[in-house]
Amino acid sequence: MKITLVNSFFPPWRGGAETYAFNLARALVNNGHEVTVQCGNDPLPAGTQNVSGVKIVRHRVLTKLYGTPIMPSLLNQMRNVKADILHGNFPSPYIAFIVSVTSKRRNIPAVLTWHNDLPPVTSAARSLIEMHDRLVLPRYISAYRRIISTSLYYASHSRILQKYWNSLRIVPNGVDCNRFTPSTNGAGVREKLQVTDKFTILFVGALTQWHRYKGLEVLLHALKLTLGKTTSLSLIVVGEGELRTRYVSLSRQIGLDRCTVFAGNVEDKELPAYYAACDVLVLPSKDRSEGFGLTLLEANATGKPVIASNVGGIPSVIQHGRNGLLVPPNDPKALSEAILTLTKDPRKSREMGQNGRKVAEAHDWNRTAANTERVYEEALA
Repeated sequence: MKITLVNSFFPPWRGGAETYAFNLARALVNNGHEVTVQCGNDPLPAGTQNVSGVKIVRHRVLTKLYGTPIMPSLLNQMRNVKADILHGNFPSPYIAFIVSVTSKRRNIPAVLTWHNDLPPVTSAARSLIEMHDRLVLPRYISAYRRIISTSLYYASHSRILQKYWNSLRIVPNGVDCNRFTPSTNGAGVREKLQVTDKFTILFVGALTQWHRYKGLEVLLHALKLTLGKTTSLSLIVVGEGELRTRYVSLSRQIGLDRCTVFAGNVEDKELPAYYAACDVLVLPSKDRSEGFGLTLLEANATGKPVIASNVGGIPSVIQHGRNGLLVPPNDPKALSEAILTLTKDPRKSREMGQNGRKVAEAHDWNRTAANTERVYEEALA
C-alpha cells in the first residue's frame, strides 16, 4: 500500500504529533508499506531525505499562522501525489484542508487523525476557533472516510467528534518499549545536571505559545509550594521555544533558579536517559487541548510514575494510584501535594513505575500500526 502521511512537522522537531508521525510511519514501513511523509522543514533545510525507510519531503515554511506552518509548495506537491491512501493530522486546519482537497480532486481515500481540538491559547484565538468549527470545519472534514481518535475518553468528551461518531475509530498511541526501558542508566544525566542527591521532577514539552496548555507555569508554582515543606527537590525542563525566557524569568522571580534546570532541546538518542534520571514525570496540562500525552507512556515505559492533570485524553492513559496520580488542572496546591506524596512514599512510587511499564507494554507502535492499517482498509472499501 502506498501511504502519504501529512503533518505539520517531523523529527527532530519535538511534539506529540511528530512523534506519532515518525513511529507510525516507521512501523508501517516495517509491515511492507511504502510511506511518504509531507511536512514543514523546520528545523532542517527543505528537501527530501530517507529516515528509517520513510521518504520525508520537507517543504519550506513561509510563515506560521496560529502555530500552523504555511507551506505553499505542499499543495503543488499534493496535486501529483501517487498514493493509495492519504493520512492527514489535526489540529492543523491548513493540512486537514489540503489533504481533503487532494482527496476530492484525485479521488484518493483519506483518513484524519484528530489528536486534539484546537487549543484556545488567547481570547482572540478562541473566537477564531469558534468560527472555524462552525463554518470552515464542516466544509472539509466530510472528505475524510474515517477519523482516528487516540482516546475513547477524549472523543466521547469532544463536542466536535461526537458529530462524526459513525466515521470515528479509536486507535491509541504507542510507545517504543525497546528504546524507553527501566534498564536505561540516568546517572550520567543526574551527575551532569548536578541533581544526584535530589528528588527529581521531569517536564518534557515545547515551550511555545501554541503549547502553553502544557502548564509549565502551574508546575513552577507547585514546586515553590513544595519547597516550603522539603528542600531536596529539583526540576529538569526538556524543551525549547519562544516562551523559554518567560519561564526562566518566572522561576527566578519565585526563587526556583537554584533547583530548576532548563535543559533545552535534547537529542532523541539522549532522551531516554533523561527519563531514567528522574523520579517522576509531571504533565500539568491546563485544559482538554491535551489529547493523549505521549510523554506519559515514555515515562511509564522507563519504569517511572507520572503525575498529570485529569483533563483531555490523559485519564485514558493514567489510572490514578496505579501507574500515576491524577490532579485537578490549574491547581498548584493539589499538584504540590501529589509531588509530596511520592517523595514520602518511595515504595509506592516504585510500584506505580512498575505498573506503568506494564501499561506501556500494552501500547506498542506495532499494535498501533496494525490497527491503523485496518482503518485504511475500511476507508479503501
